[in-house]
Amino acid sequence: MSQASSPSLGEVKSPGTPGEALIRAKGLVKRYGDFEAVAGIDFEVRRGESFGFLGPNGAGKSSTMRIIAATSKRSGGEIEILGKDPDKSGPEIRAHLGVVPQSDNLDTQISVEENLYVYGRYFGLSRPFIRKKIDELLEFAQLEEKRKTKVEALSGGMKRRLTIARSLISEPEILMLDEPTTGLDPQARHILWDRLFRLKELGV
Repeated sequence: MSQASSPSLGEVKSPGTPGEALIRAKGLVKRYGDFEAVAGIDFEVRRGESFGFLGPNGAGKSSTMRIIAATSKRSGGEIEILGKDPDKSGPEIRAHLGVVPQSDNLDTQISVEENLYVYGRYFGLSRPFIRKKIDELLEFAQLEEKRKTKVEALSGGMKRRLTIARSLISEPEILMLDEPTTGLDPQARHILWDRLFRLKELGV
């Protein structure tokens, strides 16, 4: 299998000091009633690192990710994301996050290009910036030839790459992925991991 060519995606590269801590958690706890989903975990994620949560269903992976995404409040412990408390600075933190859900939630009735444009406007980005960013992201995701194609006609691997490209429209400092290769064939997985490795090289 040939190696994909290296894309030019300079604007995705995040500012900041290489190796600086982007996420710090100490004794992090999340409870739902009497059920303790996250039981006092400690971890730290530095810029440029790939970091994963491993465990069976119900181990608290999704609960922890929702806390990091500033969409769910912790029940105890400490957590700092980009130097801020997510319970107090949720909107500011979310503006610097890219989130790729387990299931692709793209609008299947509009084109690849339109999906990226609508998402960019959701973040309040300017039209000229979005247009330029779309060109970069389509090259990065190897979807240039599918620009005008409706999403419903894409393969599973293409949809996954588009979902990741969409998450990068706002140039996030942290990219969160929930089981990104689920349901993909080996070739699609290879392409996807190649794209993710290039993001890591760029400091995301």
